[in-house]
Amino acid sequence: MEYVLLMRGINVGGKRRVIMADLRTQLTEAGASEVTSYINSGNILFNYEGDAKAMVVQLLASHYDFKINHTVIAAPDYLAEVNAAPEWWQTADDHRYNALFKLPGYRDKYDQLIENKKSTFDEVLCTPHVVFWRSPLKVNYTRSFFSKLLSAPFYAVVSIRNRNTTLKLARLIEERLK
Repeated sequence: MEYVLLMRGINVGGKRRVIMADLRTQLTEAGASEVTSYINSGNILFNYEGDAKAMVVQLLASHYDFKINHTVIAAPDYLAEVNAAPEWWQTADDHRYNALFKLPGYRDKYDQLIENKKSTFDEVLCTPHVVFWRSPLKVNYTRSFFSKLLSAPFYAVVSIRNRNTTLKLARLIEERLK
């Protein structure tokens, strides 16, 4: 089965370094096949027969001396989530478009917190596994709730991808599933 591994907080400012070529090799040695990565921020596509989530947890724990928050999503589920994105998220204009992928530890109450705290400058749709978010690009950005995410209680349990990366991963998955 095809999977997407999204990792959070790696290769930022030279810290928490994960070399993608090494990770691809480690996944292959753990039994994954057709392992590819997209950019250097922890986007991995792979095929695995078995419990992919357990395999990734064990692999990351055995090869890295720091905890790596991550999620493993079955490729069809990833595509279903992206295809469920709201209309306003699918058309690029002069806004920021992000997908916040919920990691283990994310609580349902955070969806309500986002709904309550979002400003008139934010557009948000919370789904079971992703928060689709549109916020101002420049003008009024600091007035959006998105600009204040660093201090939000859920910040550590989401892995944020911009719209372009989210859609590129979907295209790569679609190509692999053909």
